[in-house]
Amino acid sequence: MFKNYYNKVSYVYDIFSPKIYYHGARNAAVSSLDLEEGQTVLNIPVGTGQNLAYLQRYLHDTGQIIGVDLSEGMLSKAFQKISTHNYSDGTLQNMDVADLNAAWLTKYQTENPDRHIDAILCDLGLSGFDGWEQVIENLLTILKPGGKLVVMDWELKEPSLRGELVKWIGGGEVERPIPAYLQNRLASYEIDHSFNRGGVFVASGVKHIGMES
Repeated sequence: MFKNYYNKVSYVYDIFSPKIYYHGARNAAVSSLDLEEGQTVLNIPVGTGQNLAYLQRYLHDTGQIIGVDLSEGMLSKAFQKISTHNYSDGTLQNMDVADLNAAWLTKYQTENPDRHIDAILCDLGLSGFDGWEQVIENLLTILKPGGKLVVMDWELKEPSLRGELVKWIGGGEVERPIPAYLQNRLASYEIDHSFNRGGVFVASGVKHIGMES
């Protein structure tokens, strides 16, 4: 259902959800990744690629940006941005985020033996993914020990017209206790609820050094 919906909405996504709307949150989220040139960052879901320009401020067309999305329509818009700006470090994968697991990491490292997943940015995804807790666990599996996981998403705990509107547009569940779950799984956990009139949070933390990858 989500795939078909986003394939259709991809043509107008950047119009009805313009870059400026999430600018403050995106800027803070990408900054929290603590990226350095030459590193590899995974962005899920990559959507139309609105994060690419933010990530390039730190990578400067070095390293690797892996953008994953289930919607071919959204990926086509992201590919257009990569082509327009000649981002040589951008690579896109059409797949279900549930398949980002240990098997995926083994295949990735076989093809890229000198690379690790240094950081992961998950924005506007966990509120919509099925089995979102398992998705977080999978992301922690593929993230290198000491790597940064940053999540930007909606959280509206109380029922409201605004919450219903967000769910209608994006199809997500804005009341999911994503921050509380992350706090229990990450070291050096930080969260900022100040974006989009308190509806959007940016949470960040580090994968525990002793956690298997």
